[in-house]
Amino acid sequence: MSAYEHFLTPPLWRGFSLQGARVQCGTAWLWYILSMRSEIEQSDIIAINAEGIDLVDLKVTGDRKRRLAIAEHVDFGGVPEEGMGLLRTVMVAHLIAPYFPKIIETNFGVTDKVFIDELYKYYGYKPPRLVIVDEIKNSEIATVDTFRHRRTMRNDERKIEIANAHSGGLDSAYRMAGFLREKKTVMGVHLRNLNSKGNFAEYQASKEQCERWGVPFENIRLINNSLNGGFDTMRTRDYLLAIATAVTGYQYGANKVMIEGGMFDDPEKGHFSEYSEGWKMFNKLIADANLKIEVEGVDPGDVETVGEVVRLEKELGIEILPFIQNCFSAPFQRGFLRKKWFRETPTISQNSSEHWCGSCLKCRRMTLGRLIYQDPRFASVPADEVKYFVKDTYNWLCKYKHNGDMVSKSFLEHLMKLG
Repeated sequence: MSAYEHFLTPPLWRGFSLQGARVQCGTAWLWYILSMRSEIEQSDIIAINAEGIDLVDLKVTGDRKRRLAIAEHVDFGGVPEEGMGLLRTVMVAHLIAPYFPKIIETNFGVTDKVFIDELYKYYGYKPPRLVIVDEIKNSEIATVDTFRHRRTMRNDERKIEIANAHSGGLDSAYRMAGFLREKKTVMGVHLRNLNSKGNFAEYQASKEQCERWGVPFENIRLINNSLNGGFDTMRTRDYLLAIATAVTGYQYGANKVMIEGGMFDDPEKGHFSEYSEGWKMFNKLIADANLKIEVEGVDPGDVETVGEVVRLEKELGIEILPFIQNCFSAPFQRGFLRKKWFRETPTISQNSSEHWCGSCLKCRRMTLGRLIYQDPRFASVPADEVKYFVKDTYNWLCKYKHNGDMVSKSFLEHLMKLG
């Protein structure tokens, strides 16, 4: 039995289900989703107060730490109030998603309650009751500039067609390069601090990519103490990313927001922000909010995407791969992890970016794709380095089977081609 066959043999790996470019382990994934839906301890009430310009600084009362705020952004002054209302609603949903309170008390009117209701129903909860206490009006504080970093949108002579939710990783860079090839006018919108780690590196990579490729860039800085983390953040995360990108792109005249796609049609296979029917509803809410923007998803690729990026580099005459931030490892871990690869695979290491640790799943995917699809920078990689990479990766797969829900069929098939 080969290492590849051995890895696919345990029950955990039976029943791959492919939707778009995402591959999940059917049995283990279904068990996780079902247990995830039944083990959340529902709270009775959560009170949220809005403060600041545009009422986008939301704090949970009685808990000084729990807060979700947009602290730096392009001036939202031209965005329809209906659009700002939808933004606040999604922010409320992101704050309450870990707890699903029976009552949500706010000092502002929560619009588009259908979004929160559908979130609750997706996880088997009765929709909450909304209560307004001491309502504050945005007009009451609009003349008080409480944002130290508030700035006015620059006047760009070009009308932007597409606002790309840009993370600095492989998939968002691939989307951006594809639009450049098609001669589309595109901007990058980065929602900083959306995730629990790697935020500064992602911001730096996003900014550098857009600057190098001559693409307008906007950074939206979150203060994110929502306690909505881990994989469960996907209950609402991509909706927050989409609406923040939409209200920013609106100021530039964008009519499309592009995010990562690969949504599921079956609600048992993923979280709410990965459910295709949920996005149909969300686009209707965006239309009702007069934003004149539609959110579309581009299916995330896998090893094949690395090959597409290699080809796009040649077509466009620009460098892409050296500036991608895709590493799962923390910065303090990276130096230690790289030592092994510099010792055993010096040519691969010397031709990999500073963001590359070599050992995490995403860095292994990057190396695998560059070897398979013949990145010119890897033209001189000797056979013994390829052999070491393949052997080490098989050993890594067998040692860390708990990563099974993230390792794709594409990854395994490409690895088998090398070894």
